[in-house]
Amino acid sequence: MRAITIGMVGIGQLGLPIATNLLAAGFRVVGYRRRDREAFVGLGGIALSSPAEVATEADFILTCLPSEDAQLDVMEGPQGLLAALRSGHTLIEMGTYERAFKERLAARIESKGARVLEAEVSGSPPLVLARKASLFLGGEPSLIEHCQPVLSAIADLQFRIGEFGSAVAMKLIANYLLTIHTLAAAEALNLGVRAGFSAEKVVEVIRQSAGGSTMFSVRAPMMASRSFQPAPGPLVTLEKYLEMAGALSADLGCASPLFSVAQSYFNRARELGMGEEDIAAVIKLIEADSHARPQSE
Repeated sequence: MRAITIGMVGIGQLGLPIATNLLAAGFRVVGYRRRDREAFVGLGGIALSSPAEVATEADFILTCLPSEDAQLDVMEGPQGLLAALRSGHTLIEMGTYERAFKERLAARIESKGARVLEAEVSGSPPLVLARKASLFLGGEPSLIEHCQPVLSAIADLQFRIGEFGSAVAMKLIANYLLTIHTLAAAEALNLGVRAGFSAEKVVEVIRQSAGGSTMFSVRAPMMASRSFQPAPGPLVTLEKYLEMAGALSADLGCASPLFSVAQSYFNRARELGMGEEDIAAVIKLIEADSHARPQSE
């Protein structure tokens, strides 16, 4: 029986740890990226010259691209994926885009006789590599079952959200909370330090208390050690999710007092040139906005 070949288009910051997990599971993985392919090849991946060539060799095709423009760029043209798709292909779309865009693209893919599953990744690249991220899936249960060998090699935690296009909303809800929790972690750590505790003591105690959260456990140690670069979650990459989550909330008429404040802090951090630092660096703004402690008489 021929081994399954998985094709990846987009083997950058998020795609590379996904490819790493697939290779570790024993799959043959071929991939396309315009540049910086050395890390992928070094892991055992096979770099190809075009998206079409990836489709020609692969049984499953994963696209993991940062924007709608980037997605269209690899889909269209004589060397694009659409030109090479055939009946029997399954495409797993892992980018975060507007639902309407995803649905239009899915119709074009299905017109070629291929099937497409939505798989939103919830978790930073290090969490993906450690298999602690989760997948939010949009598609028919039978298609999810068909993709299980691939999906299970990427992440243990998987949730079927609903039909194709539904998973992006859940991803935005997760990132909505991520921003709030990260800012809250910064506030709590700053409060603890100003109350006279070491940052390390605050991290040790709070992460194990009822007030702890995933983002406190991940980001508070980074805040305590001032480890903002290299950034597993750069501020610059958060901008798209903030805009999309804010638009979703506004479209649904939701009150969003906490998110609005968190969004303003992260936007301000980018404007101050902190874009390449991890989102944990938001603590620097919290510290700067804190008043001098009153002197005791």
